[in-house]
Amino acid sequence: MATRPTPRKSGPDQRTSTMGTQVEASTIKAGQLFSTADFHIPDFQRDYSWSKDVEVSEFWNDLSKGIDSPPYFLGLLIITDENDVKTVVDGQQRIVTLTLLANSIRRAALARGKLLVADSMRDVFLYSINYEEESRSARVDFASRRDRRTLDAILDDSAEAGEGFNETLLQAQRFLDQKLEADLKSSDASARLGKWAHFLSNGITFALFEHPDRNAAYKVFEVVNMRGKDLTPAQLIKSYVIGSALPENQNDSYSRWIELEDPFVDVGADAQFTQFIRNIVTLRHGYVEPRDLYQAIADNYVGDDGVKTLLSELEEQIGVYLQMVDPALDREDTTLKTFLILDTLGLRTIRPVFLATAHARNPEAGFKELLRVIVPRIVTGTFGTGSIERRFSEAAKTIFTTQDWSIGVEGLRDLAPTRQEFQERVQSRPLNKGVQLVVRASALQRSSVPAISGYVHQVRQKNIEDWPAFNDDDFKVLGSTIGNCFISTIDRRPRGSNSLQGVIDKLLPTAVEFEDELVRTASSWSAEDVRNMNEHLSTLAAEVWYA
Repeated sequence: MATRPTPRKSGPDQRTSTMGTQVEASTIKAGQLFSTADFHIPDFQRDYSWSKDVEVSEFWNDLSKGIDSPPYFLGLLIITDENDVKTVVDGQQRIVTLTLLANSIRRAALARGKLLVADSMRDVFLYSINYEEESRSARVDFASRRDRRTLDAILDDSAEAGEGFNETLLQAQRFLDQKLEADLKSSDASARLGKWAHFLSNGITFALFEHPDRNAAYKVFEVVNMRGKDLTPAQLIKSYVIGSALPENQNDSYSRWIELEDPFVDVGADAQFTQFIRNIVTLRHGYVEPRDLYQAIADNYVGDDGVKTLLSELEEQIGVYLQMVDPALDREDTTLKTFLILDTLGLRTIRPVFLATAHARNPEAGFKELLRVIVPRIVTGTFGTGSIERRFSEAAKTIFTTQDWSIGVEGLRDLAPTRQEFQERVQSRPLNKGVQLVVRASALQRSSVPAISGYVHQVRQKNIEDWPAFNDDDFKVLGSTIGNCFISTIDRRPRGSNSLQGVIDKLLPTAVEFEDELVRTASSWSAEDVRNMNEHLSTLAAEVWYA
């Protein structure tokens, strides 16, 4: 089970302002919470997924220890209350697992004739009563038909493994049944059952953040996100897309969304998919803060027509975007070579400007001009600030709207350094391997869209003794400069290639075809050789990037 946050003192009158949204924060006992609420697990949540061997086991171990020293804090819940329905934004797995434990106590109590305990679990945790219709319904309701069917069968004592049931949910219930029975055998069963029932109702507490709508819930979730397996922005947006479509269009919206999601399973899942959505929204609406993505979609894609527009925009761009994420270079193609350069430099935040340029007139020329800003900038200055991302995002919107990359690029040219600044930095600045690969490849191939292939290795590495004419003091200055590296066809250094002679005999002969001939035929490698190589490559690179 995920690590729980340290509880904070709070009460019904305490309020926390989060990004302009008033949020009521309170601590509440589990019995009070369950007895006054029905929970809806929405369509953007995954099916129940806690494993009996990991999360459910840890959940049981924590509670079985906590029963003897209450109160026990079970973490934060984020819920919305729309039209008297409490939708679970964060906390699904804990709410469902606590429901299963209450059911285990009910079953154990019935088996021992402890009807008061059994009835208290049923009425407080498991079922709500409709007095007008004289009927009961489970307090936890799922948008997932499989989970709903499984929980209903569990509570009816009729669940069996098989098609249509969530086996993970069934296994969690069986596990808790077995653990509780083992616990009851170690002491007076009747007294212990009473203690468990009292502990669930009065000894377990949550921190409850309750919000009027999903927009507010999303903003708070971005701030207090605690678990890797719970809600993601993409899932919240999925909920909005399906919920905003007309009833007759919801199945189609769901199917289209799933088709958009599927390609991202192997390239970063929800985080990458969320970034894709944000990038596409940027094309039409400009820079969007990550925490404001849901709100931007809710504001700009309203109702059924808005959902159709959003889905169409995502579908139109996904092919190019996937090429950008995984630019397999299997042919001489300027677009793919450009995308591979971006990937090598790790520049994910400026993808929108390249997406926009891909749809403009003469995109290949636009790519080259963008790279003439980006590569010199990344060599000489920072690139990870929000202000830089904002400028590239606004340029992307301009290019996408006008289909003219020259207007957008012109507004970015001041970000590039002068030729002299660039040449001096290439000659002396430590660079990471991605930047070394791009700059070295561009200089050696005399191209601003070089083919990126091979692996960068330092020639003289750190902490190598007995390296003539290249001591440790020299390495501190020159070790990470472009002149002390080369591009190899192999990703790992051969054994015995740390010494000077080992490098000459075993490492340098693995150079890629376009590497400098001085590297291939080197018979020495001194600090002076590196200085000369730095000067040589900085001159070549300046000729490429400032042609």
